[in-house]
Amino acid sequence: MNQEANQEILELLIRRQVELNSLLEITRAINNNYSIEALFQMNELILSNQLRIGKLRVFSRDADGQWNQPSYFGVEKLSAEMKSELVSILSEYKQVTFINSFDSDILHEFKILIPVEYKNEIFGYVLIGDYQNVEIDQIDIDVKLIQTIINVIIVAAENRRLLEIRIQQERLERDIELAAEVQTMLFPKKLPDNEQISMSARYVPQQNIGGDYYDFLELNKNEFIFCIADVSGKGMSAALLMANFQASLRALAFQKLPLDLLLSTANKAIFNLTNGDRHITLFLGNYNIQTRKLTYVNAGHNPSLMVSNTDIKELKIGTTMIGVFEDLPFINVGEEILDTDTLLFNYTDGLVELDHDHADLFGEVDLISFLFEHQNLKPESINNLLMAKINKLIGKDRQDDDITLLTFKVY
Repeated sequence: MNQEANQEILELLIRRQVELNSLLEITRAINNNYSIEALFQMNELILSNQLRIGKLRVFSRDADGQWNQPSYFGVEKLSAEMKSELVSILSEYKQVTFINSFDSDILHEFKILIPVEYKNEIFGYVLIGDYQNVEIDQIDIDVKLIQTIINVIIVAAENRRLLEIRIQQERLERDIELAAEVQTMLFPKKLPDNEQISMSARYVPQQNIGGDYYDFLELNKNEFIFCIADVSGKGMSAALLMANFQASLRALAFQKLPLDLLLSTANKAIFNLTNGDRHITLFLGNYNIQTRKLTYVNAGHNPSLMVSNTDIKELKIGTTMIGVFEDLPFINVGEEILDTDTLLFNYTDGLVELDHDHADLFGEVDLISFLFEHQNLKPESINNLLMAKINKLIGKDRQDDDITLLTFKVY
């Protein structure tokens, strides 16, 4: 082998070593968490200094399908219109193309168009100009190197994006779990169960947290206030509004305000908070164990059901839902005397408005029949049997709305 051939082999080996070192440097930079901008800057140095490329444009597509130009040199910055025109031209090409003559003025200064694939999709384009290498074999090697480097950077960018999404999702899940724990703390720790009254509640959110709410506030040894409510919407925003409403209700309840004044004041607080964009339906009651007198206001909520032997009565007297108007247009207060063994069943609409696939399986008529059949049981048993029935009806599906039950019986 002559000296000239040896020199060519040596130069080739040196070039291959340089190319390998370039990939290693990019890989180390990725492992050291260099920014994507820094990675593209390293790529520019490799292409300009080692491959002696004079002009470069790199386009990459983000997860939303938008095309960006993260790297260029030797050429002017493109306007938004010119970038859109160029990307439209490039999208027609799926393989490496040597540029000879194009109608577009944007492409005439480039020699090679290199698509870059990721997961069988074109995620990038590289345009190369002022490239003096004329050896076909070497051009192929350079093209593969450029494709590899750009692909590595694009994959790194996508992996970082996915990692950030996963971190955000995990953080959101932790926040939701914490919010669910806090929301659970807002519910009464203990409900009465004695020879005078027995009360039980069930809360089944459609998601981890929801907009349903129930409460029990003992004013004195003979009198208590109870409430069941439903905020428009679902999820975190509904839960936050409900927590605000609960704080207002409790503060007002212990002032021993009449129900109509209590509710009108709470309505103003909610309206000032939401400016009428959200609303709350609720049933608010005050019961005196000694006199057996129940006073209540139904604010656009599903009527509570008063069951006594063969009689059932819907408690509808009240007002509109709260939070819609700065001042409630009217407030009427209902009154009832609860005889011995009277059952009062309070619920939110998720119970009788199951998802579309099960909408006809359980409605208000079915609920009334169920209560007549089981009225002699204790409230906790009634709630448990009712939810078991609902769960059997919907199977493994998730209900479309929160379900809350607040049931009590007087003796």
